[in-house]
Amino acid sequence: MKEKILEALKTEYKNLGFGQKAFDGVADYLTKTIDKEEDINNAISGVGGLLKAFQGEVDTVRNEKSGLQKELEALKSKQEHEETKEEDDVPKWAKALFESNKSALEKLTELEAEKAKEERLSLMTTKAKEYGIPESIATKLNLGEDEDIDSYMKDLSQDFVNSGFPINPPSNGDDEVKSDEDAIAELINKGTEQLKED
Repeated sequence: MKEKILEALKTEYKNLGFGQKAFDGVADYLTKTIDKEEDINNAISGVGGLLKAFQGEVDTVRNEKSGLQKELEALKSKQEHEETKEEDDVPKWAKALFESNKSALEKLTELEAEKAKEERLSLMTTKAKEYGIPESIATKLNLGEDEDIDSYMKDLSQDFVNSGFPINPPSNGDDEVKSDEDAIAELINKGTEQLKED
């Protein structure tokens, strides 16, 4: 029965522009009130006024939506036009000045970063020397920016000693670090002097 009602609704009110879902809902409603097939035409004509009223409401909403959509597009177009106009209002000399300042600032930032890197490397080699760590090792270390260089070099020096690697001991105000041969020769001389005294 529902299929016949649905077909009759679509035929009678196709010009109203309702979709399948709307016709299906009305057919469900009419199925509950119609018992005989010959009553379909009377029932369908009875809901015509209701469907036309719905159509009027749908048209109103659709028109409002269309109007709002046009207003939104007009506002977007106006905004884009104003943004383009603002960009065009900036004189060429000002744009060039801005670009040159931007370039200079980037170079300055790059130079400052390079200088900071060199100062940190210099501090690392100084601290390495202070703790008897060879400069060749110190320059290969990759310390984090927040790493305390003094503590790191002190711990590294101790790790070398604990592992049995020979390192030059920190100098006691003597800028010249003695070579291994000098240290051995001095040790032999002290031993010889002690033997002579005995």
